Amino acid sequence: MKTLILLTVVLGFGATLAGAHFAPGVTYARVPSHTTVVANGGRSESFLIRLPADRIAATDGNAGGMRALHAAGAMQLPAQLMDQPVLIEHFKVRDADGSVVGVAARHWSIDAGGPTTVWSLLIPSRGSVVLRARGEQRGAVDAALRAKGYAVGKTWDGEVRVAMTGNEPGAVAVGSGEFANLSGTYTESWTLAGVDDAGELRGTIELATVTRAPEASAPE
Repeated sequence: MKTLILLTVVLGFGATLAGAHFAPGVTYARVPSHTTVVANGGRSESFLIRLPADRIAATDGNAGGMRALHAAGAMQLPAQLMDQPVLIEHFKVRDADGSVVGVAARHWSIDAGGPTTVWSLLIPSRGSVVLRARGEQRGAVDAALRAKGYAVGKTWDGEVRVAMTGNEPGAVAVGSGEFANLSGTYTESWTLAGVDDAGELRGTIELATVTRAPEASAPE
């Protein structure tokens, strides 16, 4: 039941964005992609999120810690899920040049296979892509900051980098538009530079993808 409800939340977010994207009479100017070719013939592209400016909302199912605070327009989960290890966050997304190009939903939860993170990115002029990874431990950001001397209620300045995908990259699961039929991997890194006395985070999130198109079939 929990999985079904969470899937409904994520799909509802996607449906809202898709409705805005495909609404009749709405045409989006294509934003340029910032990709580079990698050695194996694929392409790399990074997406950035600046905190706190790009945070839209967050819903904490007793898992988010500091990341679920200070989000305007917080979503409401069903009461039966509020004591579950669930965290859903919404952000604006930027390209490598720092221009806002779309929005994203980040969903973290624990199932029978362990912690799972799913990103859904929508870039209206280009398409959408879903990223999926395992390995992020509960409260990873909070633990990393405490290890660097952060204390609740105090301001903190410094630098800490948290590799949310751990030692193994996540997978580019599915896409549409320009991202359709691509496969590949991604890494997620949080680089934090400060926390104010109310616990608001300052820093960046980077999603670094490496994708490749399917090889064309050889002619018979």
